[in-house]
Parts: sequence; C-alpha cells; structure tokens
Amino acid sequence: VRSAVDPVSGQVLPSYDIGLEVPGTGDPFNGVLQGEKGMNKYLQQDRGVQWGPRFGVAWDVTGRQTIVIRTGGGIFYDRFQGNRVFDFVRNPPEAVQPTLTYGFAQNIDPKNILLGPPTVFAADPEGKIPTTYTYQFSVQTKLPWSMMLDTAYVGSLGRHLQDNRNLNPVPYGATFLPQNQDPSLVATQPNALPGNNALPRDSLRPLRGFGEVRLYESAATSNYNALQVSLNRRFGSGLFFGAAYTWSKALTTAQSDTTWVRADQYTRQAEYGPANFDRRQVFVWNYVYNVPALKQGNWLTHAFTNGWQLSGVTQLSTGSPFTPGFSISGAGSQNITGNYIASGNTQESGRLGLVPGCDPYTHSDDPFNRLNAACFIAPRPGSLGLESGINWLYAPGLITFDMSLQKEFSAKERFKIQLRVDAFNVFNHPNFYRDANAVGLNTTLNFTSYPNPVIANNATPYNGAGQLVNVTGFGAVTVPAPGSAGSARILQTLIRVQF
Repeated sequence: VRSAVDPVSGQVLPSYDIGLEVPGTGDPFNGVLQGEKGMNKYLQQDRGVQWGPRFGVAWDVTGRQTIVIRTGGGIFYDRFQGNRVFDFVRNPPEAVQPTLTYGFAQNIDPKNILLGPPTVFAADPEGKIPTTYTYQFSVQTKLPWSMMLDTAYVGSLGRHLQDNRNLNPVPYGATFLPQNQDPSLVATQPNALPGNNALPRDSLRPLRGFGEVRLYESAATSNYNALQVSLNRRFGSGLFFGAAYTWSKALTTAQSDTTWVRADQYTRQAEYGPANFDRRQVFVWNYVYNVPALKQGNWLTHAFTNGWQLSGVTQLSTGSPFTPGFSISGAGSQNITGNYIASGNTQESGRLGLVPGCDPYTHSDDPFNRLNAACFIAPRPGSLGLESGINWLYAPGLITFDMSLQKEFSAKERFKIQLRVDAFNVFNHPNFYRDANAVGLNTTLNFTSYPNPVIANNATPYNGAGQLVNVTGFGAVTVPAPGSAGSARILQTLIRVQF
C-alpha cells in the first residue's frame, strides 16, 4: 500500500498526505521576514524623485506654414500595480494553507493539521519604476485643395516593465532524473511514460518546504516603431475626409504586467516577440460629404433632393499575432519538458515546431482550411519550450465599411426633422480576426500519445479523402461574437426631431 511515512517517527499516513509538511519538524516559515523587521518596511528600495522631462520643437521651414517640421520626446512613468500588493497578505505566517483530504471541516484539529508547502509572494526589492521613453519626428506639408500631409516616425521604448517570476520552479528535466523517481510508483507501474513516476512537484523544488515563490518584478522590456502617414482635407465645398496609414511593429518580453516569464536564462528566446496588440499595417479612411443642393425646382422637390449627407469610416488592418497551441493525448509537461507547469507558463509545456521550408498558411479562402497542420511538429521529451517563439503566426485581417446616410427636413427655422440610416459592415464582409470578442481561428493542434505522436484523426477539418468532417478543427475559423467588429452587417435607423 502506497503511504506517506515520517522516516524519523515512523508515523504512517494515507498516500494523499505525501508531500505535505511533517508536523512539529523545523520552522515552516524559515526565511520569511516581516516588513521593518530585518528589511525595508516598504519591501522595496526608495528610488527617489523621478524626473519626467518633455521636449518639443516645431520649425516653419518656409515661413509660410507650407512645410513644418516637428520633433520631440518625453519620459513617462507607471507605478506598481495595486492588485499585486494585495497578494502579500496571503504570505505566511499571516496566512497558512492547511490541507484536509476526505474529511469534514468540523473535525479539523489545529494541533495536528498538515500544512502544504506555502506559496509565497514577494516584491522585487530593487523597486525599479516602469518607464516609457517616447519620441517622434514628423513633417507636415500643405497641399493643394485644402489638404495637409503629415508623415511621421513614432517610437517608444519600455523599460523596467512589470512581470512575474517564479523563484522556486521545478527545473526542466527534473521528472526524468533517476534520483527523482518515487520508488513506490516505479514498482507498481514500471512501464509508465517517463515523468509519470516522479516525486511530487514540491519535493523537486530547490527551496524545500515552499511551493512557488512568486516574485513581482520590473524586468520586462518593449519597443514600438512606426511609420505614420495621414492625409486630411478641411471641410470645404461640401467634402471633408481624412486618411491614415500606419506601418508598425510592437515587440515585448511580457504581454501584460502579470505575464509569467521563465525562471531560467531563456526568457528572451522564448518570450520576446510581437505584442498581442501588434498590427503591422492599419489603414483608416473617414469622410463626410454633403450632396450639393439643387437650385432649380420648387419647395417640394427641394424637400426630397436637398439636405442629404453621406459619411463613413473604412478600416483595413492586418491580423493579430498568436502562438499555436497543442495537446498530446495522455501527456503533460512532466512528460515533455520534465517539469510541472507553474502559473500559466505555457512554454513550460513545450511549443509546436515547424517543418523546415513548410508554409504554415494554406493561403486558401476556405474558412475551414486556413492553417496547414502538416507543417507543425509536436515537442519531444526533453523539450525546453524553445521550438518556436511567441506570437510567430498571424490571424486573418480586418476589413470593415461603416456608412451613414442622413437627410434633414426644415419645416420652420426652429423646427427640423433628421432621418438617418447607419450601416456597420455595410458590405457584410466576413472577418475572422482575433481579439477579445472573436477568437478567429482554432489554433490548438491535437496529437496522439507518446512515444510517436502524430496528428489525431479529429484534429483537422478534413479527413484523408478530403471530406469535411470537423468544422471546428485546427485552422478552421470561428464565428465572430455578436456586437464585435467581426460580426455580420448591422443596420439601425434614427429619427430626430429638433425644436
């Protein structure tokens, strides 16, 4: 019978107590200090006064406001996120984690409860302040027909941005090592998949007696570089319009201020890549056109032909980046990377690789066949999660035409009636991009079990005979959520009475 044993006292407990702390042995809070008692009461170094200079120059080159050059920059700061501070009240000895399995809460006896290795939350003692450096250089040119062209380079650098780091991880490959095998499991399942017979995760951590040590630090970086061009026409002769085009790239080592980075030296290789909000190319066009009034005719014809206005916004954008995911039947991170997933570190499970020279995109208009599953390789045992980077593929783009047509009737000088029809996505163009409301593509590829994982039969939309058998397979688009920019055409009408 597999049991939990205290080798000193010989006490035997059920197997579900394996990995919990033996009561009365050692100090369970060893190494934990309270603020102002052995350390800074603020838990972080005082960084002193922060200077946020701004600099800007505008130069009228010709003296006639036909060519103007502008440049400038500034330094901006953020603060430590408040939600991260709240976690500190969960630290021992302020809070402990007693474990009760197969029992009743009313039977808990404080004298003999078993404690699980606690999760500890810590602030980076250096206390570096998240900082953003922004800069731009632009040339504004006056053009004929009341138009103005603005061409600009815009950039920013993010330094000391917030991220999370586990200081007490299960090392990569730990579950494969002979000295980390549980002999009771080896005896009962000698042919188990490598990693399945390992000791519990808390027995494989460098700091025994603790679970995760979650350090809230300021070590992430980001950068943004963009060419931004805009052309605007002032309102005149019944026509106003503006057009803007951006060609940019946003890169970062942390997708948000709660991103968990790797505990080893490979954070940059695994996590530095396009930001979730990266859109390489964006074009937006807006316009307002007052239809010329007819001078001929009577009041009745003027009532129907005059006072019309057409306006709208058109947006075209490349898709958002994503990291393809995977699942292997019967296998977890302990079988692939030899450790245990901690705090959502997706790279700790390995990542999909790419067949050399293979194009992962099908370039097909078939909504069920956007990704070529044959180009992806499942990670092998011993992976470090470096088969690919983050956000290395892009979802389909976005095309929307929003238009409005309105007509105004003037019965008297102070009494007007306005009729308007608005159309969102007027041409009903399907958009399968990725955002918070519309996932866009099924990006998770399923494999059969080790030792020779291959793509599962139900993973892709089409079978070997080319028949559509799974409309939600890998590479298939998903229906956009109602109300999102990817939804179908929406029409609305409005009647407004002004008096």
